[in-house]
Amino acid sequence: MASSSATSIPPGMENFIIGIIGMGDMGKMYARRLSDAGWKVKACDREDHVEAAGIGRVVAEYGPSTKQNAIVGGQTSCKDPEIKAFEDHLPPDVDIVSCHSLHGPKVDSKDQPLDYYKVLIKHRASDESFHKVETALRCLQSKHVYLTAHEHDRITADTQAVTHAAFLSMGKAWHSSRQFPWEGARYVGGIENVKINLTMRIYSQKWHVYAGLAILNPEARKQINQYAKSVTELFKLMLGGHRAELRERVLRAKEKVFGSDDVLNARRTWRRCPTTT
Repeated sequence: MASSSATSIPPGMENFIIGIIGMGDMGKMYARRLSDAGWKVKACDREDHVEAAGIGRVVAEYGPSTKQNAIVGGQTSCKDPEIKAFEDHLPPDVDIVSCHSLHGPKVDSKDQPLDYYKVLIKHRASDESFHKVETALRCLQSKHVYLTAHEHDRITADTQAVTHAAFLSMGKAWHSSRQFPWEGARYVGGIENVKINLTMRIYSQKWHVYAGLAILNPEARKQINQYAKSVTELFKLMLGGHRAELRERVLRAKEKVFGSDDVLNARRTWRRCPTTT
């Protein structure tokens, strides 16, 4: 039990109770951190360990019995199916304030050299309800970012879905070759070490984390489809020996992402300039 509850709970929220359904890695982290901060926490789980993919079925089963005027939210990495489930099965008097911690369950966001963020989504809630949720979650000591559910899924797709797909593809290729990448001379040093480390980190996580990012996210599907299309077209250019067309396409992509050579040279020059006061 936490010993600091008397100083952690603001006036007016002494009787605020937090319920958590799902005691996976993130659920356990939330329960511990909230309890340590002095909040009253009640947690439960199912024997089949329901993941984010089953949120529609879970909310359909338990949502209608939600207490009157309660506040409900989810912690899934994809908000589209989560919000749809809440809208379909929660009573109209229930407020919806969702969230998503942008770090893993083993990360302690306190006193870290990097900034860790939590997305807060005020989907259907009063200012008072939203303030209560934000107050309770401050014990995680993450920086709060305020987005809509659609904005969250679009940004997640843009920054993570295709990136993960690329590294998963590399891991699959290494598996098919029956050789660890560090056993050969091809992947040695520099950026190759980064590729290996990122791939191994992704493969060490639970499958549902990446399924939620790529399979359930409608915004991610657009990115994955384009990624697959681009890879196929580039491969055809390689097999067909269309060197000039391949080079032109790759350089055009480079310019779109990083800017023209003039812009890149200007950036390099600016970085080399001594600081003036």
